[in-house]
Amino acid sequence: MSLMPFPPLFVAAGVPLWAKFLNFAVYAGLLTLLLAKPVTEGLRKRAQNIRDALARAGQERALAEAKLRELEERLARLESELVAIRTQAEQDAQAEYDRILAAAEADAERLRRLARLEIEGASQAARLELQAFAASKAVELAEALLRRELSADDHSRLVATYTAQLEKQRA
Repeated sequence: MSLMPFPPLFVAAGVPLWAKFLNFAVYAGLLTLLLAKPVTEGLRKRAQNIRDALARAGQERALAEAKLRELEERLARLESELVAIRTQAEQDAQAEYDRILAAAEADAERLRRLARLEIEGASQAARLELQAFAASKAVELAEALLRRELSADDHSRLVATYTAQLEKQRA
């Protein structure tokens, strides 16, 4: 049994140390030769991807900052816009009120004029009806008066007078 618990690395498996270094150097050289180009290309691509991502992030940050400034400006103008909107709404409401009032007044005037015309028409019709009624009553009264007051001699005299007038007209 050895005094050391583990065998030293440089004496393992009976291979001399210089052969192990040579083996390692050849192996490392081959790996370097075979993997140098893909690893370099991969690292270059990764670096380019990182640069592109940083550029995009910078652009997005610039856009976000611009949007933030725009929103802050809009927020600052919001009070004045609200005042302008309120003022415009009040003006619109007043204009609508004036328009409705003018339309109502025009409608009322039109209705008054129509009512006046209708009253005048009804008054004229009543007047004509009253005149017709009065005329018919006058004729009825005259007929009754004539029938009651006209004697047979008066009747004969009127017929004679009328006949004489007709003969005079023929001549």
